[in-house]
Amino acid sequence: MEITRKAEYAIAALLDLALLPPGESTLSKDIAKRQAIPSNFLPQIMAALSRHGWVDSTRGAGGGVRLAVEAETITLQAVIEVIEGPIAINRCLVGGGSCPNQAGCPLHHVWARAQSAMLDVLAKTTIADLVTAKRAIGEKKAGDGAG
Repeated sequence: MEITRKAEYAIAALLDLALLPPGESTLSKDIAKRQAIPSNFLPQIMAALSRHGWVDSTRGAGGGVRLAVEAETITLQAVIEVIEGPIAINRCLVGGGSCPNQAGCPLHHVWARAQSAMLDVLAKTTIADLVTAKRAIGEKKAGDGAG
């Protein structure tokens, strides 16, 4: 299983919005530019994020997009699943692990444990965690130049 670029772009767009001052809006084209997201991807990504209630969009002069919920409430698992659907590292785990070979397959439990560990990390990591990490990286870079 590979997380698609579309899911990565959705996470990047949410991170971009979360880095804005509370309540501030920005233009989708500016998000695309700042996050190096191809402009053809962003409208469908923003539409999905808006449908899910994470992003508010205002049209017209002075309009734009903004985060509609607290960044702490958006997990990476939820974003990936909104964009891509259920996450499974192996097809035998799709649909709750109802693989016909499950009973006799020595790999099934390995895949199930690996998936559980991955989902645990994704479920515990929020957009707010990425904001904290991004700011720490920025502070470290600023500190590296001092001297």
